[in-house]
Formats: sequence, structure tokens, C-alpha cells
Amino acid sequence: MAEGGSSLEQSVDGARRQSLDPLLLECPICLEQLRHPKSLPCLHSFCQECLGDYISKELSGKMASVSSFSCPVCRKVIEPMNQSEDKERWAEQFPTNNLAVEMIRQLQKTDESILCKPCENKGNINVPAKFWCKSINTYFCEPCKISHHDLFHAECEPENIIEGNKSDMIKRETSVSGCGKHKEKMEYFCEDHQLLGCSKCIIVNHRKCEEVTSAEDFRDKLVKTSKIDDLLQELRKCTDAMEILIKDIGEQLQSMTDDQETALNSLTDLRKKIDERFDNLQKEITDKLIASFKEEKENLDISRQKCERLMVSMQNTLKSSKDALKDDTVGTICLFQRGRAEVESCNELVLELEKSSRSTNLRHEYDPDILAIDTKTSFTMGKIVVHQQQRRFPCTAYSTPLSERQLKKTERIDIRVPSDKEDCHALGVVLLSGGRIVVADRRNRKVKLFTENGDFHCEVALTGQSCDLCRIDDTSVAVMVVTSHTISIITVRDLTLTVSSNITIPNINEPCLGITYNVDSFVVGTLKSLYSVPKSGGKATKLHTIKSNCLHLGSNVQNGHVFASIYTSTPDDVAVTRLIEGTSTDVLKIGVVKGTTGIDVDREGNVYVCGYNSHNVIQMSGEGTNVRELMTSSDELKQPRAISVLGDKLVITNVSSDQNNFVHVFQLV
Repeated sequence: MAEGGSSLEQSVDGARRQSLDPLLLECPICLEQLRHPKSLPCLHSFCQECLGDYISKELSGKMASVSSFSCPVCRKVIEPMNQSEDKERWAEQFPTNNLAVEMIRQLQKTDESILCKPCENKGNINVPAKFWCKSINTYFCEPCKISHHDLFHAECEPENIIEGNKSDMIKRETSVSGCGKHKEKMEYFCEDHQLLGCSKCIIVNHRKCEEVTSAEDFRDKLVKTSKIDDLLQELRKCTDAMEILIKDIGEQLQSMTDDQETALNSLTDLRKKIDERFDNLQKEITDKLIASFKEEKENLDISRQKCERLMVSMQNTLKSSKDALKDDTVGTICLFQRGRAEVESCNELVLELEKSSRSTNLRHEYDPDILAIDTKTSFTMGKIVVHQQQRRFPCTAYSTPLSERQLKKTERIDIRVPSDKEDCHALGVVLLSGGRIVVADRRNRKVKLFTENGDFHCEVALTGQSCDLCRIDDTSVAVMVVTSHTISIITVRDLTLTVSSNITIPNINEPCLGITYNVDSFVVGTLKSLYSVPKSGGKATKLHTIKSNCLHLGSNVQNGHVFASIYTSTPDDVAVTRLIEGTSTDVLKIGVVKGTTGIDVDREGNVYVCGYNSHNVIQMSGEGTNVRELMTSSDELKQPRAISVLGDKLVITNVSSDQNNFVHVFQLV
């Protein structure tokens, strides 16, 4: 920015300073005295630094090929002489306004204290001068003018430099050397190019021009034709127009300022109302949380009271048996009858609690998008969600292990929905608490959500064809998208599905098929290998090499064991492999099952395996022993593909042409 503007104020008072031409002395950008002034073709001058900054900002964000900019004052389009040079240096290309430089120099020169020359010769060096004689170029104080100048130079009148217009003297002195290029007086004007120049400028640059006159002749021409007066009149009109616009802009600014104040007050008022509203919402949802907790607590208290009352009664029976069994016949018979009734009651209570055994989770859920910028989500306090899921019932002498129960079919759910363009091909299924069933439909490239009663709630589209589907927790599942080597994480909340993230596996080139979740990582099966993939994403680590396709995997959430189903029907080939901390063990070979596909593990560690080619489902222990068939082809089971177990319930998908649009629901009884 220009510097030195204060020196002009110190040397020339306000009235005299107004007579100086501001276009020659003041930068229109920084409004300070010009520093290294550069003149544009439109004759407006600016500080070189100010002009460079303006050009950079004016062209910021525009195409690199831009070749011009607008004058900051008159908006005339200006082209630099060398457009290929960096735009930051365009300002340097324009000519220096030497007239302005000389005027500023003369102004600074006159700012110095002017002393009387005769007094200075006499030794009085601090006497200020008041007059200047042009003919002898000497300054005089008033007494010396009378005693020296008027005595010897009575024929000339010295100029009063105190009362006169200092700018007139500056202009007279600077106009003598107006041409900055040749340091000569500019005496000619080229009408073809509308440029002033000295004799050398005209000879070198304008000798072929048709209209070249003296500067005085062109000035006279302007005066005689009233062009100057007309221009001044237009300038006055323009000045009036600018004053009106400036006033209007000021009024707009004041209106905006008033609006801002009103809006700020409105925001403050709205914030108070929002706080009040959220206080009410928080109270409502708090009341719901307390009510839900109270209801579940009452149910648990009732169950505990039943157990406690029956336990105390049976303990009393055991204590009284010591005396009743001695010689009391009636007492012994009564003891027997009471004890038998208590045992029957115990059996009934165990079965009742086993069937109703649920773990209840109370959770506050809200859409995280309400905290995001540019969200369209309505502001709410969320909701209280009561999640109930089957839990592992404590082992008692009167509870029947799942390994001894039989399979009973309860529902057949039609999973083809109106938006499907193809018959379903459900290669993955997961059963969640509350009877929620999530299905991965390969052909329609979707994941769908149903209830165990067959009600369809929602679906989400996938980027490619899916294969296996696994449970992460009670509110999220993962689906394996085969060709893109991507694991899609899907959130399941309040009977809705949302794709929350996608994990790409960068270093597996073959198709990814089976998937299960185990202790903060995924295990993925391919055509020839088993891999571990971090939950947060990243490169896969190879765990085990297999001979055939791994279409499905299952995990024991109790001990972290992973079971891989190997699709093959070759006798004595491995059908199921178990992984424990990266170490593999073959636990089942082809025999009772062939072409193993779906696989899952129940709460007691029993493994369920689908035989695609043998048309059956088996149950076995985690070591591969105690194998038994739960379903066979005689149960109208064809080509079972995926299976999921939760508590005492199972869901199975089939891909045979007559059953591929259904999911079958079973219960272990």
C-alpha cells in the first residue's frame, strides 16, 4: 500500500490541498498518496502494489487463459502488454506516471521550510520566506523584499508564496518536464491515438498518424467546441448520480443493519422457545424411559417372586421331612403330596421361564443427522427403544438342552415384494431379536427386513450381487457383496434398514462369498481361502487354505470359534472346518451331509449345517460329534441354502425353483 500521505497533510492546509488534482496524487484503491504510480490506458493511476493486488483478486478463480481485467475506477477492459507473464506481475508492465511522481517530489520539496536568502547570507538562518522572485529565483522575507528586491528589481513583482495557491506553483514546475520517457515538454497531441507526447514521441511513434496537432491547438479546439464544458457537465451529472447511489447504498446498509438486529433478537427469542420445547420433550421421553423400565422391572420382580416363593416352600418341605418320616404316617403322606405338587410346579415354572426368557435392553436412540450441518432431519429428542432378545437360559435339571429338542415348523414367509423384478435368490439370512428377519436377495440386489409373522417393512439396494449375511450385534448386520469385494454394514433400527458404511477389501482378487463376525473382525471365505478382515477396514490376512468354495461361515459368540462350511460332495472331503485363534481343525467330512452351505451356532454351542445336495439340515456339537438330522427331504426340504439360529428359533432359505421366494421359520421344542 502507498505510504507518505500524512506529509501532504502536514505541508498543505485543507483549502490548498483541495486544489491539487487527486487523480495524480492519491491512489483510488488505498486512498493514500501514490507510491510507484502506474498509469493504465484509461489514464487512471494506482500504486503498483495496490494494482497488483487488485488484479490478483479480480482474476482469482477465473480460467488461467484470461487475458484482461477491468479498471478499478471506470471498469474499462485493460489488456497487459505481455499476457503470458504471471498475472502477479502484470502491474509492473504499465508505464510509470512520471507527472505524478514529479508533482509529489515538488510537493515534498515545498514542504521543507523555505528561508529568506538575504537573511541567511547575514547569518539569520531561521527567517521564513514570504515571496519568491522568478526572474532571479530567490526567496525573500517581507523586510528583505522591500530593502533588497524592490530596490534593485522594481520592474518585477515577486509571488506571495504564503497567500497564493501552492499547487499552481507545483504544476507550473512539473509541467516543464512532463514526458516521462524523454524528459521533454509534451507539446503535441495525436488525435488518432488520443495521446499527449513530446516531439520525440511524435516522431518515433506517431509520424504515420493523420491527426497530429500541437497541444495548445487541441486545447483551443476543445474549448471552442465546448467539449470541455460538455464533459464537465456530464461529470457533474455522473457525480450527482454517484451521490444518489452512495446514499441509496447507505440506506440499504442501514436497513440491513436494522434487519440484522431484529433477526438477532428473533434468534435469541427462538432459542428460548426451543429450550422450553426441548425441556418438555426431554421430560416426555424421560417419563417413557422410566415407565418402560418400571414395566420390565415389574415382570422380572414377578418371576423372581414366583421362584423365591417356590424355593422357600420346597426348602421348608425338606426341613419338615426329617420329622415327618420318623413315625408320623399322616405327616409322611402329606409331605409326599406337597413335595410332588412342588416338583410339578417347579417343572412348569422352569418351562414357563425358559419360553419367556428374554434379555431386555433399554436404549435411547436418535438420528445422528440432527447434529449434522445442512441436515433436513427434524429436531427431536429421539425415542426410547425396548429391545428384547432370546438369551441363554441357565442350565437346570429341568430344562431341556437344545441338542435334545425336535424341530417344529411355525411359519412360511413370502419374501418376494412388489418392487422385485426377479424371483428371489436368498443366499443369506439373519434372525434378530423381536422376530426380525433380515434377508439378502442376490438376484434383486437387495437386503429386506421382515417380521417372523411375514410382515415386510423395508429394503435397501446393494451395489452388486450378495452372498452370505451375518449378525454383528442386535442392531447391525453385514452382507458380502461378491464381485466388488465389499462388506456392506447395514443398521437395523425400529424396523428400518440403513447402509451405514462399506468396507472394501483391497488385496483379495477372487470372489468373496461367506462371511461371519467374530471379536471385532470379519472372517471371509473365498474359492480357496479363509481371511480375516479388520472391522475398520484394511488389508485381509490369510488364515487357512481350503480345497473348495466357502459359501457360508458361522461363529460361536461364547468362545469365539469360527466354523467354515466347505461346499463339496466328494466322499471323505472336509465339509466343516473350525478356526480357533487362527488354527484350523477339520470337524466334519462329507457323509450325512453333501454340498454343505448354510451354517450357524446356537447359544449352547451346537452347530447347524445345511446340506444343499443332500437336502437336509443337521445339528452337531462343536467338535463334530453327536451328529443328528433335524430335517430331511421327507420333510419337503429342497436345496437349503442359508440358516440362522437365535434362542430356540431357526430360519432357513431354499433356492429350489418352487421354494426360492420363501423363508421357513422353525422352533426347537
